[in-house]
Amino acid sequence: MIGIQPAQCAERVRILYTGEPYPGVTPYVFMKAEPLLIPTPVIASQDYLNYIFTLKEIKRSVRLYMPRSYDSLVGSYNVIILSDSNVASFTASHLKWFRESVHDDGLGLAMVGGHETFGTLGSHADWGQTPVGEVLPVETLVGRIGGGRVTILGEDNVFIDSIPWRSNLPFLQLYYCNIVLPKEGSDTLAIDMIQTGDNQGWENPFFSTWVHGKGRTFAFTGDWQFGWGAEFIRWEYAPDFAINLMLYLAGRKLPEDLDLVHTLRSRLATLSYRRSIMESMIAFVEKFGANPRVINEATAEVDDAGNRAIDLYLEVEFVEALSAVNEALNLMDRAEEVADRVKGNALIWIYITEWLVTTATVMFCGFVLWTLMVRRRLYSEVSTTRLGRYGNR
Repeated sequence: MIGIQPAQCAERVRILYTGEPYPGVTPYVFMKAEPLLIPTPVIASQDYLNYIFTLKEIKRSVRLYMPRSYDSLVGSYNVIILSDSNVASFTASHLKWFRESVHDDGLGLAMVGGHETFGTLGSHADWGQTPVGEVLPVETLVGRIGGGRVTILGEDNVFIDSIPWRSNLPFLQLYYCNIVLPKEGSDTLAIDMIQTGDNQGWENPFFSTWVHGKGRTFAFTGDWQFGWGAEFIRWEYAPDFAINLMLYLAGRKLPEDLDLVHTLRSRLATLSYRRSIMESMIAFVEKFGANPRVINEATAEVDDAGNRAIDLYLEVEFVEALSAVNEALNLMDRAEEVADRVKGNALIWIYITEWLVTTATVMFCGFVLWTLMVRRRLYSEVSTTRLGRYGNR
């Protein structure tokens, strides 16, 4: 599994993404839009977004989406992600399977921080005391976090070299992380010079990796989404970081022309998002009785070009794929114009109905007002009141 796969390999990397894949903007969103990856989300974080998920919901997610057997795990996935995943979310069998899948069957594993991973803040179980701790490239420490300036070290590492790092990136200036110790034989690819708390001056492993048995593991002691990673997730190359990390852990060849691939990935993601919005538009116009046939015909052309771009991307024909995705985006522009016209035609009857109802209401009220106040049709003549008769004497 660690050996680099042939460049012309269209097999997708299958990912078991546990922890906090959603809601919000997370690396899972980037992976879901990436043709090379097939992520499966499993909620396993108990503290995410101020306990948005109950323990019952977490247990249900694990029960429904976690593999039911070890053979199912190694047969269905290439990489396991523990992104602020809580030890208590998993069974003892799951923890054992994670270790064995890396050591014996060559799966990749990434642990990404937050205070529910590594040693945690002390309110949750320490991952280092589980079977997973054996395959991590770092030793965990309970209840110790800190923040400092991050320095990238491993420029000769193929994964680190695949990302355009700059020392002035905002998230590198102060990044909080779990305090850990490097294990002998591990490669520290970045350090966080701790400037806060009792650990000031400690060069903390920030990115670490090693090969354990047949598989590779990666430790990211900071977080990669909102919280400690709020600046990181806004970074232009955060999607490339997450995608390339999955390819690296799966033993796949990383793209060499990052600028080209970054542009291609961005446009494929844009196409995917716009296509999902188009589906919502089609459902909207159908609710108002409009015929979406012309929209479906326009989007079919988009899908043909988009699928051709994805096929070329999977075949590592990046230049041709970029041309195809640009064609798909141009076709999407026209499809959106068609959808706007159909939506306008569907809504015109609503506007006409509203206008007729409003006009009829105004005319009726005007007629009633004219009848009562001008014609006085409901008034009748009465005799002079007693007060009037006696008042004239």
